[in-house]
Amino acid sequence: FPPVTMFLLLVSGDASTVDHHTIEYEDGDTGETLLCALCPPGTYVSSPCTRIYDTVCLPCPKEHFTEVWNFLPNCLYCSNICEGTRVVKEQCSATRNRVCECKEGHYSQDHFCVPHTQCPPGMGAKSIGNTQRNTQCQKCPRGTFSAKTSSSAPCIKHTNCGNLHMLFPGRTWHDNICSSCANLANRGGLKALRDILPHFFSHQNIELSKLNRFVHSVRRRDQHTRQRKLLLNSITEWIAKAPAQHLMALPKRLQSMDLHSTAEKIQRMLMRLDKKVSECQSNLPEVSLSD
Repeated sequence: FPPVTMFLLLVSGDASTVDHHTIEYEDGDTGETLLCALCPPGTYVSSPCTRIYDTVCLPCPKEHFTEVWNFLPNCLYCSNICEGTRVVKEQCSATRNRVCECKEGHYSQDHFCVPHTQCPPGMGAKSIGNTQRNTQCQKCPRGTFSAKTSSSAPCIKHTNCGNLHMLFPGRTWHDNICSSCANLANRGGLKALRDILPHFFSHQNIELSKLNRFVHSVRRRDQHTRQRKLLLNSITEWIAKAPAQHLMALPKRLQSMDLHSTAEKIQRMLMRLDKKVSECQSNLPEVSLSD
């Protein structure tokens, strides 16, 4: 092959090339200008044309391709490597390079695959991300909630308690918590408290040092960490197993640690729960919060 630019080797915008799939080629031996046939996609030029013979085209070998009519002496290598956060969307073929896309939960940004934004509790996915765009989060509107961290979960409506008692009204980060008097009689109030307290603590902006002190006081172990998530996990584990009287004493314990706002909020929760129990006692006198 005499030196030729890539522009001439590939299909050009010239009408004669596009319409007739030919190209002007100078024979290196005779210096004669010939009109050679281009090779179709998926093939390459094994031998250029001569005055006697037409262009000889051969199929691209494995892992190589040509996407357009061409006059290339070799097929192009399938150079796209899909690894890490990129997965194969289309395999390499004789007519196309391998096509990669971001794996699930990621999107393309500046040629990198970036994880979708995780909407925290209290916020839901307004639009769910895909391989090309990020998830957009929104604060849950009044009457809706999202209780988990997710890149795809939307805000959903609070449960309608109907004829049941609303033990705790829903917030943006938890649903309405409903119960019947019969359920309250079967320790339902205590269960509701155990269910809501972990979410409650995760939404309190408690200083890390005070959170460490609280965990140490209830778990009776030396655990000092700067990872809030680990501390909250410890609190959740304690709440699940703590005796009822320890849960009832939470406001007093928190007050002693100068966590007055948190203590007052839990005290109001306990008072509300007591009120609901009292409303049921006329019919179910055995109702109690305790184990």
